Amino acid sequence: KLKQHREIPPKHIIKSCTISMTPAGKYYVSILTEYEKEIVQKEVQSVVGLDFAMAEL
Repeated sequence: KLKQHREIPPKHIIKSCTISMTPAGKYYVSILTEYEKEIVQKEVQSVVGLDFAMAEL
């Protein structure tokens, strides 16, 4: 019997799998994947600068 929580997304590379068994005899598999995330640059609309000093904390 298999209970799969979710599919492995396309373009994910399986890096490792860990199989463990509970004292009750149930098996669990943990899968570590790797993928490249595309970073989208946002254009800056406005900038705010703050400068302050504290004499005591």
